[in-house]
Amino acid sequence: MQNSKLIALALLASLSAPLLAADVNISVVTPARTARAIGDVPGEVDVITGSQLKSAPGATLGDKLVNAIPGAASSRTNGIYSYTSVVTMRGMPGNEQGRTLVLLDGAPVNTGATGSVNWNRLASEDIERIEVFKGPVSSLYGSNAAAGVINIITKKAEPGCRLGAAYGTYNTLRANAGAGVKIKNFSLSADGSYLGSDGYNSTPKNLRAAPDYTVNRYVLEKNASAGAALDLGEKGVVDAQYSRTEGQRGEGARYRAADGVSRRYNTDSARAAWHGDNGHTAWQTQAYYQLENYLRLSESVKSNIYSRINTQALRQDAGGQAAVSLPLGGVLATFGADYKLGAVDAVDHNLAAGSAPAYDSRDRGRTSQYAPYVQAEKKLVSGRLRLLAALRYDNASYFDGYFYNPSTVAYNSANGPQSGHYWDSFSPKLAAGWQYAAGTEQYVSYGKGFRPPPLEDMCLTMLKGKTGSSQRFSRANPALKPETVYTAETGLKLSPALGLYIEPAAYYTVGRDFMYTTDTGERVNGVIVSLKSNIGKVKIYGAELPLKYYSGNFSLAAAYGWSESRIDQYAGNTALEGNTLTYSPHQTASVALGLKTASADLTLGWSYKSKQYTSDDNSAWVRPYHLLAAAAERAFTKAVSAKLSVENIFDKRYQESPADLAPGRTFTVSVEAKF
Repeated sequence: MQNSKLIALALLASLSAPLLAADVNISVVTPARTARAIGDVPGEVDVITGSQLKSAPGATLGDKLVNAIPGAASSRTNGIYSYTSVVTMRGMPGNEQGRTLVLLDGAPVNTGATGSVNWNRLASEDIERIEVFKGPVSSLYGSNAAAGVINIITKKAEPGCRLGAAYGTYNTLRANAGAGVKIKNFSLSADGSYLGSDGYNSTPKNLRAAPDYTVNRYVLEKNASAGAALDLGEKGVVDAQYSRTEGQRGEGARYRAADGVSRRYNTDSARAAWHGDNGHTAWQTQAYYQLENYLRLSESVKSNIYSRINTQALRQDAGGQAAVSLPLGGVLATFGADYKLGAVDAVDHNLAAGSAPAYDSRDRGRTSQYAPYVQAEKKLVSGRLRLLAALRYDNASYFDGYFYNPSTVAYNSANGPQSGHYWDSFSPKLAAGWQYAAGTEQYVSYGKGFRPPPLEDMCLTMLKGKTGSSQRFSRANPALKPETVYTAETGLKLSPALGLYIEPAAYYTVGRDFMYTTDTGERVNGVIVSLKSNIGKVKIYGAELPLKYYSGNFSLAAAYGWSESRIDQYAGNTALEGNTLTYSPHQTASVALGLKTASADLTLGWSYKSKQYTSDDNSAWVRPYHLLAAAAERAFTKAVSAKLSVENIFDKRYQESPADLAPGRTFTVSVEAKF
C-alpha cells in the first residue's frame, strides 16, 4: 500500500510542468461500443495504426503488440512456431489470456472453452488499427475484460490488388495476396496467406532425448478470408466477414508418427454487423460464430514402451450483441445487451502403452451468458470535467458437463455427468476525467470484473506438457467458482512539448476467488497432478510510464512497466501465501526508434523482461532477457517496396518456460506490391 501512495504522489507532482495541447480528436469505438473522441474518454486508450504495427519489432502480431502496448506481457517463446500465445495487461499473469479480451471488429476472439486466443490466425496485413482500452471494462464487455480490451479493426475493402512474399531463416516462406472491388456503395474483398518453415530445435541440450526423437519445431499454416459491405447512408453500414485458418505446428519430438508430436488449429469464423450514426443516435449490432477444431497428436516412449494419444476438441462460440447511444436527460446514455454460448466436446483416443488395451476418454460442457448493461456519460465545467457511470448484470450458467476416463480413478474423482451451475453478478464502473490545462489531463476509475470459469477447467482432464523434465497432468475441477476482480487506477495525459506525449498510470487490483493453477502434491505413474482452483485473494498493483515523441522524420516510443502480483490469502495451501504469481514479470521495458531517410525507413527496437517464476511455490523460474531488433524498408515506386528485418540481433536463446528455447537470431527479406 505504501508503494501505491508513492506512485500517486509522483503522478500528482508531475503536473507542475508547462504543457501544450495534444491531439484529442481521434475517434475510437472500443470504450463505449459506439464512436467517441479519444479526448472524451476518462481512461487510457492506445491507438496503434497499421503502419505503426508494420514497423514494430516482432515476428508475429502478438510479439508486435507486446512491444507496442506499455506494460503488456506475453509468453510466446517460440515465435512463429508457438502453437498458442498470450497478451495480457495491467500486471495479470502472462500465461493466461482469459483476463484480457480480444475483439476482431468488435466480435470476441477468446474461446469460451479456455479463454485463449489463436493469435496465429490474425494477420497483420489486414489491420487498419488496433484500439487498446486498459483497465476494468467488464461493465461493458463482461468476462475476459478484467485487465482491458484489445480491439483489432480490419481494413475496409479498397479497389485493387496486393501481393507479398517473404523468405527467412530456417527456410521460412511467407506469401499473402488480397484483392478488393467497389461498385457504388457496395464493396467486396478477399485475402489469403501461407506460412511454412522447417523450424529449429527448441529443446535444451540437457533435456533432449535420443537424436531420433528430438526434432525441429515446424509450422505449416494457410488462411483465407472474404468480406462484403453495403453503405446505406444515414441508415448505416451492413457488413459481413468469413475466415478459415488451417494451422499445424510441431512441438519438437517425433517417435513413430510422421508429423511427430504436433497440434492443429482449424478455425472457421463468421460475423455479420449493422452500425451507423445519424447525428442523434449511434448504434451497432452484430452476430458472430467461431468453430475451432483442435487436434493434437501426443506420443512418447518410456522404458522402451510406446504410447500415443490422439485428441480432438471441437470448441464452439456463438453470440450476438447490440448497443445504442443517444442523448437522454442531459447525459449521453448507452444501452446494450450481450448473449453468448460456448461449448466444448473433446475425445482422447489412447493407444495405451505396451499390451494394455486402447480406450477413449471424453469431456464436454456448455456455458451460456446473458448480460444487459447501461452506461451514462456527462460533461461539466465547460467540458473540463467528464463523468462516467456504468452497470452490467451478468447471468451465466454451466450445463451438460460430462467427463469419462476408464483408465484410472486417480486422475479424476468421479466419472459421468457433472452437476450444472448458475452464477450472476453486477459489475459497476465509475470514472472521472479532469482537464487541468491544455494538454494536461488526469483520470481516475474504479470497476469490478466478473469471470465465470472456462469450460475446460471444469470438465477436461489432460496431459499439459512438461516443466523441465517432469510431465504434468491437469485435473478437471467441476467445483470451480467464478472470480471477481476489483481495480482502481489513475493516470495522466501530458504533452509538455510539441510532439511529446507522456501518459503515466498506476493501478491497484484485488482478485477474489482468483482462478489459478497449483500443484496438488500428487503423482500418478510419475506424472505431477495440477488443478485450477480458486485462491481466496490476490493483490496486483503497479505503474506504467509510456513516452512518445514525433519530430519530422524521427519517432521515439519508450515504455516502462512495473508490477507486483502476490497471493494474499489461500486457505487451500497457506504455504503459497506471499508468493508471486507465475509468469508475472516485475518489470518490462521497450524502446522503438524510427527514422525516415531518402534511401530507406529505418527502425530499431529493444525490449526487456525481468525474471519470471514458473512454479507456484516460486522454486523455479526463467531468467530475465532483453532483445534487439532492426529493420530497413525501401519504396522503389509507389506500388513496390522491400524490407530487411533482423529479430533477436544478439542471438539470445531466452526461455519463457524451463523446457523451451527461443529460435535465436532470424533474418527476413520481404517484398510487397500494390496495383
